[in-house]
Amino acid sequence: MLFFGTSFGLAWWRLQGNVAVTSIDKLIDNRPSASTSPPPLDPNAGHPINLLVIGSDVRHGDFADKSIEGMRGDVTMLIHVSAKRDRVDVVSIPRDLRINIPSCNLHDGTKTGAAKDRKFNEAFARGGAKGNVSEAAACTIKTVESLTGVYIDDYVVVDFQGFQTMVDALGGVPLYFPKDVDDRRADLHIKAGCRLLDGHDALAAARSRYAQGDGSDLSRIERQQRLVGAIIREALKLNLLTNLPSLYSFLDAATKSLSAGPQIGSLTTMAGLAYSIRNIDPASVTFLTTPVRWAGDQIYIGADAQRVWDNIKADRPLNYDPDAETPSESPSESASPSPTATKATPSPSASTEPGKTAEQDDEFPTCTRENAQPNE
Repeated sequence: MLFFGTSFGLAWWRLQGNVAVTSIDKLIDNRPSASTSPPPLDPNAGHPINLLVIGSDVRHGDFADKSIEGMRGDVTMLIHVSAKRDRVDVVSIPRDLRINIPSCNLHDGTKTGAAKDRKFNEAFARGGAKGNVSEAAACTIKTVESLTGVYIDDYVVVDFQGFQTMVDALGGVPLYFPKDVDDRRADLHIKAGCRLLDGHDALAAARSRYAQGDGSDLSRIERQQRLVGAIIREALKLNLLTNLPSLYSFLDAATKSLSAGPQIGSLTTMAGLAYSIRNIDPASVTFLTTPVRWAGDQIYIGADAQRVWDNIKADRPLNYDPDAETPSESPSESASPSPTATKATPSPSASTEPGKTAEQDDEFPTCTRENAQPNE
């Protein structure tokens, strides 16, 4: 028993050491008020939690974004965990969304300059101009809070190279492709059908943009949401919390790819939060892309986005409409290709047309590990 306890303690210490934890409280000023006094982020439920998850992708060659110098935030998702731990809402913020970026504080006491009418992902680049991930995250959080009025409890920055290791630790993830994809830029070469993706191909699928859909960032967000939904389903099906070897393997992979704030960066907190949502129904995980409007070939925040932010602040479902007798199917205004809030149901589809459920989606039929074929 002593040997087991000592071994577990050493393993836990190793995992905790994988996570780069940095407090950013002093870097964010003029914040909206929190709905409650800050509680510990679990193991005690009863308080809603808002996390900002940022996928950091350093691109080279064909991937390089010549308009932005320094670090790049490629994917940003605002994740709301309900106070009852019975619902998770995920709102993707498009990287190409045109917004105003506030001045951001840096650890050395200096500030970045404010900027108007810039792409959203420039906030991460401006904050991270000196190569510090926590400063990049702080500037992104301040920008999101300024845009939404939603208090962000903590953050996680996921290195995309580590992301593929996490997928491999799960034994791959099933995803349906309606047609063959040959994307040289993303290094994604895959046949149509239900495919079991390894870490490399899952990362390529998350990055792929120009060879699928209409080539827009909004179209790519839909595919990223389908991928994240599939990963969530796999993690829940594997029941990692009761399988210690699998749990350790996954956490060892996951923590190597994370930079986080001091709350969610604590493995005790991380495990406590995971435990509290261990029985959540995958259908209670809802994905939504921030409602937008088009102005020429640029996208700006849509009028109906305010209802989304208000619902998050009030711990209500994303599709709740206070002016209707029952929750609406989706926000009424969005110019994204798929404006509806969608569920991480057994279907891999992360987006459906208004009035059409994921189970009825003909383009993305059910794809599971059992009927998936390896990519050749």
